[in-house]
Amino acid sequence: MTELSYLIGTVAIYLALIVAQAVFANLRYDLKTLLGPRDDLTPEGTFLLRARRAQANMTEAMVLFIPLVLVAHLADKTSALTAIGAGLFFWARLVYPVVYIAGVPVIRSLVWAAGLVGTLMIFWAVVTPPPAV
Repeated sequence: MTELSYLIGTVAIYLALIVAQAVFANLRYDLKTLLGPRDDLTPEGTFLLRARRAQANMTEAMVLFIPLVLVAHLADKTSALTAIGAGLFFWARLVYPVVYIAGVPVIRSLVWAAGLVGTLMIFWAVVTPPPAV
């Protein structure tokens, strides 16, 4: 159940990224521009571009994380390894957009790697057969 809680938390982070983009867009453009087709937007600005890239990166990460958590849960393969992996993914993904939008190099990459390690931990638990008795 821990893994599912982290999954729900990850969805909350994703929703926060969508809201962050809207906030940055509203700071950059007037309402008339945002209500239009947005075909001729001027350059978007650093923070809005970073927020969009952070959200795109989160989308890519969630494509792996969500099914792995669900498979682990449905196949009854949850364990300390999957719980730690889900926790590592969640906490890394909570920090990642902050350091990405702030433009912090190196740390951003390390945090990204931590999230990937969490995903790989869940993957390993799902694909590894149980020990023979």
